[in-house]
Amino acid sequence: MKRRTFTTFAAAALSALGLTAAAQAEDWPTKAVTVVVAYPAGGGTDSAIRAMTDIVSQELGQPVLVQNVGGAGGGVAASQVAREEADGYTLLATNSTSITLAPLVQKALYDMDSFDHVAILGDFQNAIFTGPNQPYNSLDELIENVKSEGRPMTYASQLAIDRLLMHYIAKERGVELRPVPVNGGSGAVQAVLAGDVDVAFSGGSWRPIVAAGDAKALFAASFDKLKVAPELTSMKDMGFPFGVTSRISLHAPAGVPAERLEKLSAAFEKAVNGELAQTVGEKRSMDMTYRGYGTAGEVMQKERETYESILDNVGRETLTGKN
Repeated sequence: MKRRTFTTFAAAALSALGLTAAAQAEDWPTKAVTVVVAYPAGGGTDSAIRAMTDIVSQELGQPVLVQNVGGAGGGVAASQVAREEADGYTLLATNSTSITLAPLVQKALYDMDSFDHVAILGDFQNAIFTGPNQPYNSLDELIENVKSEGRPMTYASQLAIDRLLMHYIAKERGVELRPVPVNGGSGAVQAVLAGDVDVAFSGGSWRPIVAAGDAKALFAASFDKLKVAPELTSMKDMGFPFGVTSRISLHAPAGVPAERLEKLSAAFEKAVNGELAQTVGEKRSMDMTYRGYGTAGEVMQKERETYESILDNVGRETLTGKN
């Protein structure tokens, strides 16, 4: 009789523990979730995240706050979020290269392993563009022009990703390279329109000025063709084994419970596929294609491996300075 009573009591206790655990899982989150955007307000990443917050808030049942923390190409925000408590209440929205590439070429207070990778929210449509009156319409014609004039190829230098790509191309095609430092995407556009450089790299700002006839897109910087401009020649088309891709990626400090990451990921999936986020993506020339928790980590790892391979080709010291 006592044994039966004990068994019944133990079963009841275990059942109660299971119910308690389930209740705790269902109760999260119990307060606002903050998304730290690694760039100033108004940019592509910021606009995309703000287009998602209402749906994410509805899915989570709590407010979603956006905090802009710019600086160091996303490094300031990444360093801040990496130090936050791993409870899922603070997330980082950034350009994936601030996680996959930046720690490889500059001193950083974080690395890939500092984060759990919640989701990939979209892909930037990276391309190389030039002024409308330049005498070349492809990479081959640009290289021929530079060699015939016996001069270095000039480009608007703003990020590690464009320095990596241009040094790689210059080495493979046997030309000298001269960077012209600019401040952000708008600075790159200005340098091209003023004729100060041969080419510039852009993650999307090239498209409206090309459409207006104020610039020419020479080729896609990605290995595969761009979704928004499939007519552009890709790095693969030109025989290169690599291309550079950057994404809007969402991260949490490493160590957040998996069920919370999955809940966050599911909420953002619905938001990415919402009409507002897709509209912003179209206007900003971003491919808003969602990849969730689990897959996001694989995408980030593959991206990092690609950059490591290119760095091995051009020499890591090439990107440690401002070249």
